[in-house]
Amino acid sequence: MDSAVGHVQFYHLEYEVCALTIETEKADEPVFFLHFEIKDLDHAKDLFTQMAASLKKAGTDTKIKVLLSCTSGFTTSFFAEKLNSAAETLGLEYEFSAVPYTNLFEEAQDKDVILLAPQIGYLLKKAQEVLRDKIIIQIPANVFATYNASQTFDLIKEELDKKEQAEEFVEDIHDPEWDTAIAIVAIIRRNRKFEIHWRGADKEAPMERGVTIKDELELRDLEDVLDVLFIRHPEIRGVAIVSPGVVYDGRLTLPTVKIFDVDVVGEFTKKYGRTFVLCNDANASAVGYYANNRDCGNLLAYYHSLGNVVGGAGLVINGNPVFGRKDFAGECANYLKTLNFSEDRYDLSRTPEGIVELITKLVLPMICTIGPDTLAVYCDLLTDTEELKESLKKYIPERHLPDIVRMENSYLLFYGAGVLLYNVLHGNSQYREDLIEYRNR
Repeated sequence: MDSAVGHVQFYHLEYEVCALTIETEKADEPVFFLHFEIKDLDHAKDLFTQMAASLKKAGTDTKIKVLLSCTSGFTTSFFAEKLNSAAETLGLEYEFSAVPYTNLFEEAQDKDVILLAPQIGYLLKKAQEVLRDKIIIQIPANVFATYNASQTFDLIKEELDKKEQAEEFVEDIHDPEWDTAIAIVAIIRRNRKFEIHWRGADKEAPMERGVTIKDELELRDLEDVLDVLFIRHPEIRGVAIVSPGVVYDGRLTLPTVKIFDVDVVGEFTKKYGRTFVLCNDANASAVGYYANNRDCGNLLAYYHSLGNVVGGAGLVINGNPVFGRKDFAGECANYLKTLNFSEDRYDLSRTPEGIVELITKLVLPMICTIGPDTLAVYCDLLTDTEELKESLKKYIPERHLPDIVRMENSYLLFYGAGVLLYNVLHGNSQYREDLIEYRNR
């Protein structure tokens, strides 16, 4: 097929490695990229089958996906039908669908362009804050009222042209004080899928970055990523694995994928002969924020990725990460069911308006217990810290509230994991010496 090409390559190294890649005319980078060690034929067949399915989809899925949204989704559904008919008549590569506002942020993840109906135009700024990598357009009232397909197509094309000319921002986790090659592999659960992100850096500059997305997660998915990194960069001395769930003594418990008390660090250290550390995502974010903001005082960092009902918290007290008994500190999911909410927790977690109430009641017990100087929040749906502050003031006098800041992106998670790894690699180093608790574990 002309629009997508699949490649299968074999590497005869210390062990047999297979590389699966899909490239398309539409994307500058591969849309499917996976390396793995061939040690289980059934596993290899399963990965090849996934590649074949992705290749078929990539070859046919060349249209620009446009999502319309209004309060209930009714009027935009009718408009979407009109736009699909007009696009087919004119031979335009557009595909339109519609959802109510409550479903917008979940459904928008695999769309290219978002169109907001005039009646929810006041939510444009919030949508832009949450969906930063999407093109978001408020449909003019005269265009929407007349279902003017031609003008809608013009609006979309204009914004697509602007995005094509814009330069992409690339996060750099490199720290000039680091004197060795390291890698960070982070599992992020977002919208019922698992994203495995990886970043690499040596003492000079960043050297590797990528992501693969899985419907289900197995530890061998991490091994596939590590195989790629070590083949391409054998100089890597250490790797930090970042994950949601409960992390203790190098072991991971992540019930959503039936992982219970697995010795991740032990297994990977034995297989690859490098240094590994395992970090909880909230703890890594807390360390990353503190390392970049030393004047923040005692820190409570709340980490909540899109599509999850609850997040987790990381603590840095008196300059040291606090993990608690068997690293259980900050596991707010365990008291979620004891809290009273105005509506179903899942519904609250789907919109910027609902997430404020959800975060308020999750962090409130910790604020009252710890009395942090700073509350740093990473949450895609939290667009305005003032709204969170006003919500917390219903329960806590303003003089006792911490300073509330947003962690703007996942950079701090990667950087914090790098700091934790560095301190393990350099147990006698003065670098980051104020983070002694983790170094001495």
